[in-house]
Amino acid sequence: MASRTKGTRGGAPPPGGVIDEEEEVDDLYKKPLGDFTRARDELAKRLRQAGDKGASDRLKALRRPTAAAWTLNQLARRYPQRMEALLDAGERLRDAQRGALAPGGAQELKAASQKHRAIVNELLRAAPALFAEGGYREKGNPMDRLRDSLLATPTASPSDLELLARGRLSGDIEPGDLSDMLGLLRGRPSERPADAGADRGSKAPEAEAPARRGARGGKEPPKRQKRAAKERGREEQRAAKERGREEQRAAKERGRAAEEREREKQRTARERAQKAKLAAEERHGKARRAAEERERKAKLAAERRERKERLAAEQRQQKAQLAAAERDRDQASREAARAAREAERLTKEAARMSRAAEKAEEAARTARKRAGEAERRAAEAQQKAADGAGRLEAAEDRLDRLGR
Repeated sequence: MASRTKGTRGGAPPPGGVIDEEEEVDDLYKKPLGDFTRARDELAKRLRQAGDKGASDRLKALRRPTAAAWTLNQLARRYPQRMEALLDAGERLRDAQRGALAPGGAQELKAASQKHRAIVNELLRAAPALFAEGGYREKGNPMDRLRDSLLATPTASPSDLELLARGRLSGDIEPGDLSDMLGLLRGRPSERPADAGADRGSKAPEAEAPARRGARGGKEPPKRQKRAAKERGREEQRAAKERGREEQRAAKERGRAAEEREREKQRTARERAQKAKLAAEERHGKARRAAEERERKAKLAAERRERKERLAAEQRQQKAQLAAAERDRDQASREAARAAREAERLTKEAARMSRAAEKAEEAARTARKRAGEAERRAAEAQQKAADGAGRLEAAEDRLDRLGR
């Protein structure tokens, strides 16, 4: 999966203006498991909007990992050296099983099996912290599924091993052959033909049975042949019983795998139903938001019309008030002019009356002066009259005296 497309995370164009699909997918598998689906859909949407429909379809087809698969991915990303050691140990274990019937092969197979299981246990010790980090609520015990996947690496398909090495698993690792895997885990040689491992890229060495190697030295005694036949019979019975048990275990494993596939189908169906529900809710939400937006716009338009009409009425009222005020001002101006003219007339009249008053006062002063003069003259005349009367009376007295 390799594509470089315009756009990047968050919608902002990165340096160069392209999306590195490989880097984005790596980041996708690094995210918490609960964010996988949302982040995958967002990335696919951005790729589709950028015009890369092929990359968008590839992203959309990625399945959400199981809890065990997500933990395997994180182990491969955080402990790459230990994961590489696990894959190498699985390869050595396969090689050791093919040569297990050779001299010293059983011991080598046992050592390889112990080495492989030791690395598995080492990785399992780091897994609980990852499960706690993810906070999973998956049914069943994901640790068992994780252990089965790690133990299945020696017989897993090359595609599963490549996905594990890159940290991009979506499901559990399935063993290539359950009976062969059980033999590996028990440190036993493979019961498959020597060329059954050819698809792994190497040929299994031919191994001869001990009875055939013993036959090369000559014919054995009858008693030894009988004991050997009995021993072979018991060995064949044990092998048949073991094969029966292994077939039963393989059937159980296949049943478990079928149940897991069915659970995965159910999970996928639930995820699709949930997506459909979310899409319906999103459509309903969009319709509701659109209706609310239309209602809001209509309300705003009504409010704008009402505000406009109110402003127009207020403007008309203000104009009427201004016209009335203008008329009042003109009338007041005219009345003020009339009052000013009346005041000027009254001022002139007051000045005239003041001058008249001054003249009247002057005339009054003159009249008072003349009256005083007349009074003085009258007094003088009275005095003169009195004097004349006195003299007359004196004269009469003298005349009287003279007449007598």
